[in-house]
Amino acid sequence: MAGLVIGGLFTRAVFFPASPPALLDISAQLKEAHALLDKNFLADAERSYLAILGRDPGNPEALSHLGNVAFQQGDIERALRFYDMALQQNASYAHALWDKGIALRTKGDNAGAIKAWEAFTGLFPPDSPDVVQVKKWIAEAQAQVDSAATSRAGSLKKLFEKPPEAVLNDKPIK
Repeated sequence: MAGLVIGGLFTRAVFFPASPPALLDISAQLKEAHALLDKNFLADAERSYLAILGRDPGNPEALSHLGNVAFQQGDIERALRFYDMALQQNASYAHALWDKGIALRTKGDNAGAIKAWEAFTGLFPPDSPDVVQVKKWIAEAQAQVDSAATSRAGSLKKLFEKPPEAVLNDKPIK
């Protein structure tokens, strides 16, 4: 009797293997990956986004969210590469423009952040809450760009107003 049961199970396994688990559609996979990212399960979220890219290699949403994973891990350069890859797939992908601006600003590249955010503002009505917020960020970043330019100009002007003593006395600098 035991041989009959084991033989039956073996036959079933060989001739009627279990079907692989059904794959979720991409939007459901993205939703699950976003939930992992929101819970700060970065490694799990990263694996999920990579799995999505395995099925849909140019998915701008998965690419930009991989950028968010990298950003949260402190790797701004890697995050920027993912945002750029997302924007290569869809130049007007708002989420990537928003996040790229934040990453560039964090990096200290205010001019780059302004450029990304200006592209973002062109995608929505000027009075939308997100555009209003981004316009504030643009103004703050522009103020820092202007301040840095003024500071550099002032430093250069000081150099030319009063040259070093060695230059005035025609002495070689060691």
